[in-house]
Amino acid sequence: MGPGQRVIAELSTLEKALSKSDFSAEKGPLEAIVRSLKPMRLKSLEDLDLNTRGRLITTMLRVQRQVKPVIPESAPAEAAAPADAPAPEATEAAAPVEGAAPAEAAAAEPSPAEQARTKFNAWTDVMFLVGRVWRAAGDADRAETAFTASGRQPTAEAEEPAPRTEERRERPAERGERRDRGERRERSERPERGPRPERGASGERRERPERGPRPERPERAPMPELTGEWPEQAKQLEGMGRTRDAARLHERNNSYAEAIRLFEAGGDLKSALRNALAGQDNDAARRLVGTLPAEQIAATLEKAGAYELLMEHYVAKGDFENVARLYERARQFDQAALAYERANKLTLARKAYERARDMASANRIRGLEVKNLVERGDRLGAATLLVAVGQRREAVEVLGTLPPPKAFHFMQRLKLDEEAKTLAQRELARAEQEQKPAGRARWLELLGDTAAAAETWEQAGRKDKALPLHEKMGNIARAAQLAEELQLREKALALYTQVGDSAGVERAKALPEAPVAAPAADKSDASEEGDDSASTASPSGEQESQ
Repeated sequence: MGPGQRVIAELSTLEKALSKSDFSAEKGPLEAIVRSLKPMRLKSLEDLDLNTRGRLITTMLRVQRQVKPVIPESAPAEAAAPADAPAPEATEAAAPVEGAAPAEAAAAEPSPAEQARTKFNAWTDVMFLVGRVWRAAGDADRAETAFTASGRQPTAEAEEPAPRTEERRERPAERGERRDRGERRERSERPERGPRPERGASGERRERPERGPRPERPERAPMPELTGEWPEQAKQLEGMGRTRDAARLHERNNSYAEAIRLFEAGGDLKSALRNALAGQDNDAARRLVGTLPAEQIAATLEKAGAYELLMEHYVAKGDFENVARLYERARQFDQAALAYERANKLTLARKAYERARDMASANRIRGLEVKNLVERGDRLGAATLLVAVGQRREAVEVLGTLPPPKAFHFMQRLKLDEEAKTLAQRELARAEQEQKPAGRARWLELLGDTAAAAETWEQAGRKDKALPLHEKMGNIARAAQLAEELQLREKALALYTQVGDSAGVERAKALPEAPVAAPAADKSDASEEGDDSASTASPSGEQESQ
């Protein structure tokens, strides 16, 4: 089990304790989460995988928002155990006796003040562990908030304990024992350095002036003695001019409005924004967001989970693609589709409409996609979209404006076999009517009538086209004759050798080394072959990558 899986397992245990508001039971899973996160050495929460990060943030924020128990006052005098009460061991060992005095039963249980004190101490321990979790996850801001709430700060010794004193004392002794064994070779003596070369006039070292006494840093004034409950203490701090300390006290006790006011007065706008988001004061948050650098706004709001303000920010920027992503995250696919459409991300808009089961809008967007692809010259991409939804006739119409050989190949690629065959037969009839033997031979070849195509190529005087067709059909003897007539020495030699024609082999050896040029085709045949060769240079056919 990896560290991320261990964190998720401990989060499940923590959520069970959280549902019972059992602070003592929450401490164990929190300590285990810290132990799992520390070896990962995370620099930020983004280093975690999406599932672990989402579960960790959600659960830890719920733990951190638990209501702070009331700080108990000193235990009343009557809560103390009477002088004649039995010893604790005797109380636990003795079985309860019927008719025992109520005072004796009360003495066996802690007083309400002691129970409140225990609950408060457990809450502070939980807040401290929450801070350690945030710190191990690389979130310094949330960690500082949790440490402030607990009233404790972690020390270096608490985070990484130093080795025990006994171990440190034993190590030098072990090293000394190794030296006594004489196993190490003696080091050669270091040669003495020669005299240092004197510096020239331009390289003389200037004498440094003596430094004066270092000014002492002003020590920060210690926290003054405060009296009364926390609202009175906050007023005292504000009166002393310590607005940030007063603001932290309000933040610790979930008094976000006063914390915002005091942090702003102290110039700590980032902390003021944090409290505005925590207190869901959107008016103050909007005002404070405007004070942030533009490149930090989106990340700050995303981290705080202020998605409403984040959406307002994207709308103001005109970034409707990110608006659509926020709607998708909320599973509002119809709104996401509208935003994608406004951002001109048609493929994403169509898919969002399909997820919202709005097929009429999805078909409308598909029509826009087809139009855009046709305008860009990607007719294969447009036809692919139409075939995917069963619109075969429309796909054939889109491909119909292409040169016939190219349209034929695209139809075959899209599994429009019947439509491709119909196109080939139509073009074959046109070539016969116009008496174009080269065009007729090409369409016969595309229709799979290889024998007729080879014969037609020979009639058209294109033996170079007929040769590979005879070889494909296994008519090697005729292919060897054509190769000899075309004076293709190596080809004729190989074919005659294959059929065992010794006379043909001797004739092939007598052929010149360089073959003669192929016969020139007439203009009509050349134009048809040009259309066919263009079919090999098909467009990418890839749909718009969005």
